[in-house]
Amino acid sequence: MKRLLLVYLPFCTPVSPPYSLAAMHAFLAANSSAHIDVLDLNVLFHERKFPSYQEYFKNQERWSDYDDVSAQFLKETSHTYSENNKKVVRGEQPEFFDELLNTLLAYKPDVVAFSIVYSSQAFFAKSMLLALRERGITTIIGGPATNAKLVALADHTLANEIELLAFIEEKKISHDALDFSSYPLFETWNLKAYFIPTPVLPLKTTTTCFHKKCTFCAHYAKVPYFEYDMNMIKKTILASKEHQFFLIDDMIPKKRLLEFAAMVRSLQCTWSCQLRPTKDLDFKTLKTLADAGLVMVIWGFESGSQRILDLIQKGTAVDDVEQVVRDAKKAGIANVLYTMFGFPTETKEELLQTIEFLERNKDNIDLISSSTFGLQEGTPVYENYKEFGITKIVKKERTVLEPQITFEVASGLQQKEVMVIKNRLKKRIEAINKYPKTMNFFREHMMLAIKKDYKQRSSSTE
Repeated sequence: MKRLLLVYLPFCTPVSPPYSLAAMHAFLAANSSAHIDVLDLNVLFHERKFPSYQEYFKNQERWSDYDDVSAQFLKETSHTYSENNKKVVRGEQPEFFDELLNTLLAYKPDVVAFSIVYSSQAFFAKSMLLALRERGITTIIGGPATNAKLVALADHTLANEIELLAFIEEKKISHDALDFSSYPLFETWNLKAYFIPTPVLPLKTTTTCFHKKCTFCAHYAKVPYFEYDMNMIKKTILASKEHQFFLIDDMIPKKRLLEFAAMVRSLQCTWSCQLRPTKDLDFKTLKTLADAGLVMVIWGFESGSQRILDLIQKGTAVDDVEQVVRDAKKAGIANVLYTMFGFPTETKEELLQTIEFLERNKDNIDLISSSTFGLQEGTPVYENYKEFGITKIVKKERTVLEPQITFEVASGLQQKEVMVIKNRLKKRIEAINKYPKTMNFFREHMMLAIKKDYKQRSSSTE
């Protein structure tokens, strides 16, 4: 019997277990005779490196100075990641490497499969792949951040769990014979290790975004939209014995949201999700969701310019966004707004329209999650760059990561100009936030903070 180990690597925020491995473990366990284990080396690294911060974040009663502590933690982790990545580039081993490698080897795996979700995991992946190759252990990589350099180091690259199943079973897999009734279980995870007072578990209700039109996005590429069985999701919730969940779907349609709300309402859970601010999400709908435990929505706002929204093909209207966040706040839902600056051909005036929108609606906004547009291969903008006003694309090779991409536009703000303006407006943006800006990195923390604020408001009015 083969022994398969599914591994999650440093470096990313150690606040919740990775859904990708939990779901894969469940599917493989239901369909394979192999011995399958899971290992989160990312949380182990942070536990070793930052024990005092782990202790701090696990005790919400100590969060009176959360702004300062979380900012310092991000500063220290950023420095740690950078220094360890440089070590890998120089051909050295990253910090705690031997200890983490020995932890992995203790499982005595025949095959090790790495889920590469973030590009920041690529550096540790390189070191692990080389070390396991020396020991004759078969390696497999997959995930959205897999790149050509890692592919060259791994023994195999597989696209999904069915391909992985076929590999470990060493036979062709008949879809008709597969058991798709499995659901992610978190009972094998050490949830007490994560940097949070009480677990907020990730859930996924669909395979990909149903909208599939945003021109800057490549998440949905070649993945058919499929909705997971609601009874299986309910079984995950019940089996976990937890009561706080983050729906990690890129986007969820209204009908599906209401189905989830109807299912979860009797379970006394709180949850968060990511949505497009479309007018079909009216007050009645949002109040229904809030009554079923929805406490926070991260909205794909992007821009206060209708021209830019149309270029993105967001399918939203600025006036509708304004109404949706107003109704959400009225329903008791906290609003986080994904905001993107510097989409190709955006002018200074259009960028300022976004700032003006945010300030105009500041009473209904709890946190702004701002970013600067980055050009990525596989996106409609990249594939049809001339149609979006891009005149030149420059690629700069990197040692471990895919090439860095920069570009120039025929009109509007150039990339450097966007950064300068954004930095000048930083204080205006941050003045709108009701919660620490660092909670953009710790959204599960924000869920807990929202719940505490709600309880305090409720008790004060009784």
